[in-house]
Amino acid sequence: MIDPYDRDKRGKAILLGSLVLLGFLILGGRLFQMQVLVWEEYLAQSDENRIRPERVVALRGQVFDRNGSVLADSRPTFSVSVIPYLVQRNDAVLDRLVALVDADRAVIDRRLAEGLGRPYEPHRVLYDIDIRIVSIVEEHSAELPGVLIESEPVRRYPQGTLAAHVLGYLGKISEEELLAARAAGGNLTPGARVGRTGVEKEYESYLSGKDGVRYVQEDARGRPLGTLRETSPVPGEDLWLTIDTGLQAFAESLITTYRVKGSLVEQAGAIVAMDPRTGDVLAMASCPSFDPNLFSVNVPVSVWDSLSQDPMHPLLNRTSQAAYPPGSTYKPITAALGIIDDHVRPDTRLLPCFGSYRLGRRSYGCWEDRGHGSLDFQRSMERSCDVYYYQIGQEMNLDHFAELSFTFGFGKPTGIDLPADRAGLVPTTKYMNERYGRNGWGPGYQLNHSIGQGEILSTPLQIARFFGAIGTGALVRPRLLLRVIDAEGNAKPGRPALRQEVSVAGRVITLLQEAVEGVVENERGTGGAARVPGIRVAGKTGTAENPHGVEHAWFVAYAPAENPTIVVACILEEAGHGGSEAAPIVGAFLRRFFQVKEGV
Repeated sequence: MIDPYDRDKRGKAILLGSLVLLGFLILGGRLFQMQVLVWEEYLAQSDENRIRPERVVALRGQVFDRNGSVLADSRPTFSVSVIPYLVQRNDAVLDRLVALVDADRAVIDRRLAEGLGRPYEPHRVLYDIDIRIVSIVEEHSAELPGVLIESEPVRRYPQGTLAAHVLGYLGKISEEELLAARAAGGNLTPGARVGRTGVEKEYESYLSGKDGVRYVQEDARGRPLGTLRETSPVPGEDLWLTIDTGLQAFAESLITTYRVKGSLVEQAGAIVAMDPRTGDVLAMASCPSFDPNLFSVNVPVSVWDSLSQDPMHPLLNRTSQAAYPPGSTYKPITAALGIIDDHVRPDTRLLPCFGSYRLGRRSYGCWEDRGHGSLDFQRSMERSCDVYYYQIGQEMNLDHFAELSFTFGFGKPTGIDLPADRAGLVPTTKYMNERYGRNGWGPGYQLNHSIGQGEILSTPLQIARFFGAIGTGALVRPRLLLRVIDAEGNAKPGRPALRQEVSVAGRVITLLQEAVEGVVENERGTGGAARVPGIRVAGKTGTAENPHGVEHAWFVAYAPAENPTIVVACILEEAGHGGSEAAPIVGAFLRRFFQVKEGV
């Protein structure tokens, strides 16, 4: 008979043995899985622990003007970077770094916190350091595991503020942009700088190139042991722009400080010059401006605030992003509609101007308080008589007016190769009904529209393009990119010229050409200050009402009148009359363009 005690003891032994056997089976199965089935995955993890990929930044493409002058290139710089997972395990490392280089610990902590989502990637905490700090960090590298010196090129604008709004500036890549770039196969890292505005943003894909990768072997403390392999970076492509540096600098000098009523003042304004045959933008100046070098490295918060909160808006490109009432520079649209709809003919004399025009119970003033008397079509344009155009506006169909405006490029982007290209505004019947209600507006609004006031808004670039179309009969798309040079030195054309004949009868264009030429060349024309000796100039003055203060001064011109090679538009904010303030600036620019000295 088996002792119950022995039976119980034997059962426990069997159970224990079974558990041990099961444990060995599980352990063996796990070892089989790790060493046979998924060994590649664990090998990769092992490599990641001892091999760190390091980005080798590609040299950003250079930017040149049309004559080969450098507008943007790169300079070498050094940064201190930190691998978060290594320093987090030893906080004393950061204390030592701060003590060695006399840095601000709060700044380092804030920048390091931005990289905590990627703990195994280097994250820059000190930018653009001098060689003294480089030497200190390298000398004490054994005390600073996870702290690296990285070398990379940063953007440089050797001519400072020149053409700043055309070139734009760089900014640190956002988390969303980084994810999108990686999803598209890019290898950007946190802290990479990409184009934010201007050509830098528009042609980021050309300029940025492709970064390389260096695989660095490290010990357990994060100290580099050597480079295993490296993929060389591919530099970005070089851009040649249509801008002429000499003309750009001269344009900027004309509007940075100018005379208003005899006194030099600093004020906001813009001037844009373009070849009306091809759309090549030769100069694009906006004032006030900024130095894009400020954005080449991490821009201080105080600097950014001073620029972004400045009431003068120095970051705004007024040539293509700011929309203004065009004032009398818009009168050729009204004139063309009057001719097309047979309201006026070259010899038509409407009611004489005595300084105002009465519609219903309201009087609409002319800029000339004394009036202009009885004028025909040609003289009405030369002297810019508001009363003449009020009468055309009273008779016009607003939607026909809008359609003609669209034909000449208003109310829509110009298509220039910049990331911001404002459309402006051309009011239609639908727009007016939605804004004011069907019975909330009437003929009086059209009187304002007829002289480029009211709801109409346009950019200086649109005005230049419009007058280029008057001079040549074709509307062109403005362009900045002339050609691209790749890393091997091969040239490829940039943006092709795009011309479209305006769908307006030739006789209408001819009448407009004669009228705007008289504005400058006839003795009593309002644009006489823009004359160029030996060159026939056609243009138009404009004085646009400003609800916030003094009127804006406009002037736009093309030359030679018989075969235009240049069109220039200028606006001076709160400067007064276009004929006395803006026309002399355009005249000076044209004289410089044609290399004609005044009085010769």
